[in-house]
Amino acid sequence: MIILHHILSLKLKILPMKYLKIKTSFVFVLAMLLLTSLSVFAQDMNEDAVAAAKSTASNINWLIVGIAFLLVFIIGMIFDILSKVGDVQKKPVINWGKINGILSIVFIVVGLAACAWEFVVHGKLTFFNLPAASAHANEYDDMFMITLWLTGVVFVVTQILLFWYTYKYREAKGRKALFYPDNHTFEIWATIIPGIVLTVLVVRGLFVWSDMTSSRDKNAMNIEVFGYQFAWNARYAGADNKLGKYDFRQMGVVNALGVDSLKENAGDDIITSELHVPVNQPIYLHFRAKDVIHSAYLPHFRVQMNVVPGLPTNFHFTPILTTNEMRAKQDDPKFDYILLCNKICGSAHYRMKMKVIVDSKEEFEKWLKTNPALTAKGTETNNSFSFFSKTSPLAFN
Repeated sequence: MIILHHILSLKLKILPMKYLKIKTSFVFVLAMLLLTSLSVFAQDMNEDAVAAAKSTASNINWLIVGIAFLLVFIIGMIFDILSKVGDVQKKPVINWGKINGILSIVFIVVGLAACAWEFVVHGKLTFFNLPAASAHANEYDDMFMITLWLTGVVFVVTQILLFWYTYKYREAKGRKALFYPDNHTFEIWATIIPGIVLTVLVVRGLFVWSDMTSSRDKNAMNIEVFGYQFAWNARYAGADNKLGKYDFRQMGVVNALGVDSLKENAGDDIITSELHVPVNQPIYLHFRAKDVIHSAYLPHFRVQMNVVPGLPTNFHFTPILTTNEMRAKQDDPKFDYILLCNKICGSAHYRMKMKVIVDSKEEFEKWLKTNPALTAKGTETNNSFSFFSKTSPLAFN
């Protein structure tokens, strides 16, 4: 306001009075509105505590909005007046070229510092800070980090050049811009080099993704992960290692997954609320959803796959560290693997998670036999069967 008063006192005679009266009147009205808000806020402090608590937040928000709007308006009015003064004097009062050049340097310095701060402070919260626990995890991490470093270096270099040239070649008296429409040599190399780099990255990514999502191991254990608002269930294939068929029309309170227990291979299926897997055993996960799109996310195993109603998806991985081994490695006796939903699937999305436990083969068999199958006959078959015996379809070569 002091700056505005100084400008008005020096240049009042050369500006139209009507223009200033309109501007001043508008600022006065805004100031009165802010004072009114303050008085209402003060009255609320004397009301009942519950009612005041509800209205105080609203009044503070409106007060902040009003102050911000008033400040922006005053700053804009100052620049508007200075522009008109420059028009009258035939000489610009503000050197916008210089200001924009300096702001460019400030922006790139602050921006890159903020990027560095973000990596240091929040980088530890990303899943790359989580220990890898599957056979493919290291290859996946390496591929991602190579892409991140390549694109990161290009980003930093191009941004520095962009803002430096904005500052160096800012508008100045007597300076004339050079007309430089094209440079074919530069454009050819600027197309070929990124094209080759991106092709290598994409082709390698396709091979890695194909290897991660296509199970070729006949000994892989078939497990279904079923998602619904807002929880997960796991279904094990039983002694035959074949998941039974399901029918969405049979879904209900009792049969939440819609598995038809009378169909072939379904009687020995086992449904659980925890996901147990044996260590060093290839796992073939079959994903299915009941209601909306979910996303099965196992961060420690570098596994993520959309779970879509009516469109079964799958993923395979091999866990390499048991839960107890990871607890010892992390020096955290309370550590547990976890299955999360990585899609915002509704109001209770935040609690859609399932505990994942990696057992030894012996512990896994012992745990699985404590869970009943869909039919009594199936339970009897599972209890008399060893999943890792020489006659098992899951037996190792």
